[in-house]
Amino acid sequence: MYHFVNFLNVVIVAVFNYDSTTHNVVAVDRSGYNSCKTPGGAKVFSSGKDQIKLARGQNYFICNYPGHCESGMKVAINAV
Repeated sequence: MYHFVNFLNVVIVAVFNYDSTTHNVVAVDRSGYNSCKTPGGAKVFSSGKDQIKLARGQNYFICNYPGHCESGMKVAINAV
């Protein structure tokens, strides 16, 4: 006997825990990730305890406090 699970309803969530007085999380596109620039209309998270639903494929996040992204405070997550 076989059991099939419907994976279409799976939600992948990234959890970001950080000091909200000195950091944030900005959802950006690949260009924003590579350039460390926040595009207009980008979603900025600043609670310090963010739970962000990921889209299938590449998801890019940076901290846009001055110098942080340029120092490596960025992450690309591939949700499959």
